[in-house]
Amino acid sequence: MLNKYLRHCNKSTFHTIFSRNKSSLGLWDNNISTEIKLKIEKHWSQEVLKNESISSNDSFYILPMFPYPSGNLHMGHVRVYSISDAIARFYKLNGKNVIHPMGWDAFGLPAENAAIERNIQPHVWTKTNIDSMKKQLIDLGFNFDWNRELSTCDPSYYKWTQYIFLKLFEKGLLYQSKANVNWDPIDKTVLADEQVDENGCSWRSGAKVEKKVLTQWFIKTTQFAKDLYDGLDSNLLENWRDIINLQKHWIGECNGIVIILQVKIKDVNRPIGVWSPDPYKFLHAEYLTISNNNVFIQELTPDERNSLLCYNPITGCEIKVYVTDNVNYPEGRDTYLVCPILDSDDKKISESLNIPLKKTFSTIDYESENKKVVKLAKSKNCGGYFVSSKLKDWLISRQRYWGTPIPIIHCRKCGTVPVPYAELPVELPEKHVKGNSLSKIDSWKNCKCPKCDGDASRETDTMDTFVDSSWYYYRFLDNSNENLPFSPEKLEGKTPVHCYIGGKEHAVLHLYYARFMSYFLHSLGWTPMNEPFKKLLVQGMVMGQSYKIKSSGKYISPENVEKIGKKYVEKHTGEAVSVQWEKMSKSKYNGVNPLTLLSTYGCDTTRLLILADVPPATARRWSDATLPGVLNWQHRLWITMREFLAHRNNINMDNNNLTTETFNEFEEKINKARNYFTATSTYHFKYTQKLSVGISQLQSLTNVLRNNVPGDVIAKSKEFELALASLIIMLSPVTPHFCSELWAGFKSAPNRVLENTHLIMWDRDVLSQKWPAVDHDFELSFQCKVDGAPLCDLKIVASELPNLTEEKAIDMVLRDQGVIKRTKRGIQRFQYELYPDCRAILNIFTNQSVQKPERDEKISKEM
Repeated sequence: MLNKYLRHCNKSTFHTIFSRNKSSLGLWDNNISTEIKLKIEKHWSQEVLKNESISSNDSFYILPMFPYPSGNLHMGHVRVYSISDAIARFYKLNGKNVIHPMGWDAFGLPAENAAIERNIQPHVWTKTNIDSMKKQLIDLGFNFDWNRELSTCDPSYYKWTQYIFLKLFEKGLLYQSKANVNWDPIDKTVLADEQVDENGCSWRSGAKVEKKVLTQWFIKTTQFAKDLYDGLDSNLLENWRDIINLQKHWIGECNGIVIILQVKIKDVNRPIGVWSPDPYKFLHAEYLTISNNNVFIQELTPDERNSLLCYNPITGCEIKVYVTDNVNYPEGRDTYLVCPILDSDDKKISESLNIPLKKTFSTIDYESENKKVVKLAKSKNCGGYFVSSKLKDWLISRQRYWGTPIPIIHCRKCGTVPVPYAELPVELPEKHVKGNSLSKIDSWKNCKCPKCDGDASRETDTMDTFVDSSWYYYRFLDNSNENLPFSPEKLEGKTPVHCYIGGKEHAVLHLYYARFMSYFLHSLGWTPMNEPFKKLLVQGMVMGQSYKIKSSGKYISPENVEKIGKKYVEKHTGEAVSVQWEKMSKSKYNGVNPLTLLSTYGCDTTRLLILADVPPATARRWSDATLPGVLNWQHRLWITMREFLAHRNNINMDNNNLTTETFNEFEEKINKARNYFTATSTYHFKYTQKLSVGISQLQSLTNVLRNNVPGDVIAKSKEFELALASLIIMLSPVTPHFCSELWAGFKSAPNRVLENTHLIMWDRDVLSQKWPAVDHDFELSFQCKVDGAPLCDLKIVASELPNLTEEKAIDMVLRDQGVIKRTKRGIQRFQYELYPDCRAILNIFTNQSVQKPERDEKISKEM
């Protein structure tokens, strides 16, 4: 019958049937070692990497920021992907249809420079690196959905980046303008301000950055500034914490509007964006001042500066322009609209410049006129959007080969012409000429105009790589679509991204650009919501201990350092050495090679090492001090399973002669421990994402199972069996191979007490189980905090917790004498947090409370 059935099974079905019953290696008589761990990982690798579809429509999108393919993983990569993989596996155990994709942020200057150094083409170098890093990610057991894989340097991807560029162009959100830019004379490209260090040098080449005036492409991100600023107060955003403040600081308070005025410079109208906190000024302005630093002004002679006029589209009139630096220009601006009759400060400016007042007005209705100006500006497509003075539009031009080509054609007759959609993608030429940008490749640059068929030339700037990464999270959901960047239907129920994971260094620029792009795509009706990311999990850097010679500041390797007393010196010279924790770097000799850890300890131990001790948001100081505890825990789990098998194989081997009362006491103790640590682990895996605290709860449960538990209990106790099963399941997101082997051994034990139920499914492997739940009658924590300090811990039965409303919670707490005493000063407000499967928290803030910011690195003890 079996053979008959198998003939009707496809290969996938056959694999699923037998993988679920894959047996243990049976090495329990041996002590756990690296050799055995590596055997376990090889034995279970296919099952750990398996992506079985779940029938549930309840999708959960977990997205770690995709990497630049440098060729080798570093510890930062290991940390972020260990975090995302553990969370993804947790939600799979909770019945979610998890989306956990991976791709490559593959364009950019580093790849091009590396390729030039090696005399190979950038696409060859990049493809080699991708293959190498993909293998390393697989070797670490990360369960990515490789069917969704994408690479930004693939024409099938950047075709759609160009498509979105053209949509921005259609909507008037793209323009070319002269700009004073940071120019790297070595790498020969524009640098963003963030790519220039405090000494004015390039972050890559180290060259002193020059200032240059170039015609550049800009995306008008400022038009969405107020929406982006206000969106940061949305209830949709979870766990953004100080990132909200970083974003708000970058955008700035949107307390003024921008109007595009036309300034006649050498008989050519130049559009100049003028910001003012008072829109009515555009109706009553007498003149405009411009700083000498303005790029258009710098090219003028003194005589030319004296004859400037500006066309004001709001009034339809011309006003005089004065070039001066004797004005307090708004932050980030080099123009100022002057209205002396209505503004006392402007009157002083007029007096200092010896400009006579020309107009007099009666009292004006400021609110009405402000609305009028905004309405007029929008109707005339010359601005009228609210923005801070300091926020600039997004400069996306880069003068290098290895980037997405800008799909624009320049024609002498027709001017700036967008490439027709049907002709996308505009692909890079196959061969890159060393050191040259696209401007030097005539065979690629020269073309015909799509409008007049005359001779024309392609735009030779490429796009900033931030453009590629500003929308990739949507393409992951529909990466094979050949007609659109993505189908809106593919996003339903899957966006915004439920959990976005990455480094804090990307929490300003990348996050701002990604939010802008999502808001723009939402304005086209392509996305269900404007915000791209719901929960944000910002992980800290992995830090290594570095050593520097104090006199010279030169970094030296740890092998050249010795400790004498409490001081560190260089071995050969005896010079004093300073010791500090810094971001890992080869140049600082403080890096750790993940491949060395994999070969020395195995991938599960490596993952456990990186996740233990500190929560994701905190910087991780890499030290071998954690290693003994991790290795010892794995050893204790191994011998726990060994002893369990031994006792279950010979259920009568012990003669402890436990009384029923004593046996029941152990049952009750283990029951309480299982429920308590299940609740606390769930809280940290699911809600706080403080995985290290969740892991510590599992270590504590291990301690309970190994704390003088008699053989009779191990041999016969249902509670021991259920607690051990729960422990293995809850640890499996962190160490999937190791737990797969523990589970296979567990399943092989005779005389099991637990039946095949919704709690435990013996016909499935550990990665296909359900995350444990607390018993319905177990009393969970309902904690009350007053002004941030824990005050009382009430208990509520698990089955009743989901029904605990805020009103009921307040009523319960206000009966407590301690709370009554602490709130005599008066209650300002309540904040109720319900975590229906593990706990509830009621925060009370009194009239005299002073709220202190939460510190991620300070973890309070649990209950």
